[in-house]
Amino acid sequence: MSKRKVTVILYPGEDGGYVAFLPLFPSCTTEGDTVEETLRNAKESLELALEAPSDTDLECLDHSHAKHIVVGEVEVDVEVPSQVPVP
Repeated sequence: MSKRKVTVILYPGEDGGYVAFLPLFPSCTTEGDTVEETLRNAKESLELALEAPSDTDLECLDHSHAKHIVVGEVEVDVEVPSQVPVP
């Protein structure tokens, strides 16, 4: 067994607290009331997902820790069908 670091991105939840997103493991998205709780939940979620890791999971682990993250935003035009109401 070996230890690996995995980058976790946190952002504010809609109802307070934080949401954790693991870029290379999108099925492990979780949340918590505090940063610490959210990171613990993310760790638990990833550990459960990796109980029987696939070759792809192990390959992702080799590339899942970013030493530097840049956060930005882009605006895109989206064609919305006429029958779908725009919020």
